Amino acid sequence: MAKISNSKTTDSHSTLTDTAKEVLSIVSKFDEVSKIGIGFITHVRGGRRDIKFLPINGGLKAVVRGSGAVQELYIYTNESKTVIEKILKTFK
Repeated sequence: MAKISNSKTTDSHSTLTDTAKEVLSIVSKFDEVSKIGIGFITHVRGGRRDIKFLPINGGLKAVVRGSGAVQELYIYTNESKTVIEKILKTFK
C-alpha cells in the first residue's frame, strides 16, 4: 500500500494499492482530468491486474484490480472517452 498526494487528488482518503497508484500517476498528468477521488480498498483472492470503467455524473469510476485487492478511483472529467483511451494505451 502506498500514500500519495497531488493537486488533483481529494484529501479524504490517501492510501492506494500499488496498481491504483500506477493508474493515478498516469491519470493525474492528463489535462482533461480536473479531480481524482480515491475510494476504499477491498481485499480479494487472486491477483489478475485489470481496470474497468463505469460512467458517473461528472466523469468515470475506474475499478482497479491488482494483486489481492480492488480499489475504486473516481476520475472527474468532461472527456471520459478520451481519458479511457489514454489510460488503456498507457496501462499494461
